[in-house]
Order: sequence, then structure tokens, then C-alpha cells
Amino acid sequence: MTRSRISDATWTAFTESIRFVVVPILLVNLVMTNYPSLTTAFMPNLATYVLIIGGFIVGASTLECANKPGTYKRLLFGLSAVAFVCFWTFVLFGGGIAEFSYTPYYVRFDMSKILYIVLIGIALKALLVVQTFTSNKHLVVEEHVRRKAEKAEKVQKTVPSAPRPRPTSRAVSRAPSFASLSKAAFRVTADDEVGYEPPPPPPPKATVQDYKECPVCGVKASLRETTCKHCGAWFSGPFK
Repeated sequence: MTRSRISDATWTAFTESIRFVVVPILLVNLVMTNYPSLTTAFMPNLATYVLIIGGFIVGASTLECANKPGTYKRLLFGLSAVAFVCFWTFVLFGGGIAEFSYTPYYVRFDMSKILYIVLIGIALKALLVVQTFTSNKHLVVEEHVRRKAEKAEKVQKTVPSAPRPRPTSRAVSRAPSFASLSKAAFRVTADDEVGYEPPPPPPPKATVQDYKECPVCGVKASLRETTCKHCGAWFSGPFK
């Protein structure tokens, strides 16, 4: 409860006590003292009834101001205060019927209909209480959600964070790795510098001619020919 609501509740308790307890009891005692012949249905114990019902009104009104608009508590105490005020008014005026006897006169006042109209007017205040509740309910819900989020954030900050799961080790490749070798440039020593001599080159392969040359005229002919087609000379061998 904030300080402003405490001050409002205190002021409401003070003013309602004056309106519904102190002043009515003084008036009732004054009327009973000066007009003993005036009687109502609750006149013998009227001061006690006013004190008790007025106390309920003061309590309900104080608790109504102590709660925020839009809460169910304020709605409950507001409607209760309206009901107590209606009952208090009915008891104070004796149900709207009063009798006054002054020998040899007897007078009876019937104001019940007027009293019922007044009670209906007082009961209309309940609509104001309900309207206040409906127009401020969303503010209460938003504040509740905000406080819940702030509380969850504070709890999350106080609780230590869970350790992160360690990454699973990957399977080591069986292939040789050259990552550990040095990447510096180096010079390769020649083989002849360390006494190594390369083997001699292989002998050249003999080329085979796929034609014949005539020994007389020098014309080339196929290996299958036995005589020269140009001069008619015989070939002595398959190759020249």
C-alpha cells in the first residue's frame, strides 16, 4: 500500500465517521430528548443501530479507498459500503413511518415511498463502483504482468547460469598429418653432390622401314613388291 492510499484511507475513515456515526448520533439524541412523543420502528435502540451500521460503513469505505481501482477487493468493499448505507438510511428513518402523539392528537407520517426512492438513488452508486472497476481492471492486469516479468528477470540473474556442454571430441583421422611440420622453405641437395651417379641412357631403338627403294632408279616401293614398277629391276632383299 502506497503512502497516498494510506492518507486517502485515513481521510475517508475520518470523514465517514463524522457523516455516519458522530453527527447522526447527536441528532438522534437531540430528537429523542426534545420530542419524546415521536416514535419509529427502531426508535428505542436507534442510537445503537446507527453506531453499529455506521461503523460497518466506515470500515467498508476505508478498505475501499485502501485498495487500487480495478481490483476485486475494492469492488467488494465498494458494493458492501453502498449496501450498508442503504440499510443505515432505512433504519434511521424507521422504514419511512413515524408516529407522533400529543394528547389528545395522534399523527402518523407515512413516507415509505419517498424513502424507497431515496434508497434507489443511493443504490445507483453501485453502478459507479462497477464502472470504476471495469475501466481500471486492464491497468491492474498490465501491472501484474510487468511485476511478474521483473521478478522472473531478478530470479534469472540470481541463479548461476548452467555450464555449457563440452563439445564432443572428433574422431582422430588415421591419415598422416603434416600440420606439425615446419612450413619454412629449404633447398634440396642434388644427387651428384652426394656421390650418386645416374644410370646411362638406354640405346636408341632401331627403326624399321616400311618401304623398299629401287637400287637402279631409286623409286620407293612396298615391302611386298619383288620388282620395281618403274624400271622393272628385281629387288635383291626385303630392306635396303
